[in-house]
Amino acid sequence: MNLRITKKDGALIAVAAVLLLAVAVAGRLLLGEAALVIAPVLSAIVMLAALLEIYRRLEKGKNMEFALKQYDRKHDRALRQLYHQVESLLSLFFTLKPELPLPDTRAWAASPDLLKKIVEVMLTEKPAFVLEASSGTSTLVIAYCLKKLGKGKILSLEHDAKFAAISKSHIALHGLEDISTIVHAPLKEVEINGKKWLWYDTDRFTIDQPIDMLFVDGPPGKIQKLSRYPALPLLYKHLNNRATIILDDGIREDEKQIVAMWEKEFSPLSAEYLETEKGTFIIHKNAQA
Repeated sequence: MNLRITKKDGALIAVAAVLLLAVAVAGRLLLGEAALVIAPVLSAIVMLAALLEIYRRLEKGKNMEFALKQYDRKHDRALRQLYHQVESLLSLFFTLKPELPLPDTRAWAASPDLLKKIVEVMLTEKPAFVLEASSGTSTLVIAYCLKKLGKGKILSLEHDAKFAAISKSHIALHGLEDISTIVHAPLKEVEINGKKWLWYDTDRFTIDQPIDMLFVDGPPGKIQKLSRYPALPLLYKHLNNRATIILDDGIREDEKQIVAMWEKEFSPLSAEYLETEKGTFIIHKNAQA
């Protein structure tokens, strides 16, 4: 920003100078020699006031410019993010060719860039059995991937009866009931290493084959601290030797801590963090066959 003196600032200085001259003349007439002491003091006060006013205006201008630059950067990031999500969504539709519109994405649902990554993993690794902690748009996307692959099943756990019913209706609408199973599994207290947690009621479902891919997007973080931690302690024994674990909301500190705990407790695991909208961890189990 060019901090030059404006015409308004020049006028302010001119007025201050005139006032100083008037004070000096009036002081000399009224006070005589005493004006020689008083006049400089008054002059300094008036001039200081004028300079402070100019400085205030300049600072206001700098602050406004800074705020505008911050807004521009934030707006630019938002536009880039929006473009990225639209690009991911188009890629998703082009690859899967769903027969009907998919439910909404972003907000509480998975973001398009995460769904795109799930599709990439699914079509590359070709899992035969996927277990999903939570349900929603991602359930449909995974089911469509399995349909495209020509084999495989997905089992989705949903703690909320309302959302379980919605997910079931979406699966039925898209004709994917033979691929996808939604289980209403309310949260139940479970003990892990002497500590109590809430997780999906394991009595509500049966795992009768190795899990090739585990997608963890629940329970919600507000349920408890490190809400999604129990997934691996409870399901690790069911994972295939080369299983892939995808953890959503990796941008949150809780999820970062969860991954660190998993890596410490279960070996060998290798985790990669992806800069998706909400942050995503892709974790591979590298056990020997």
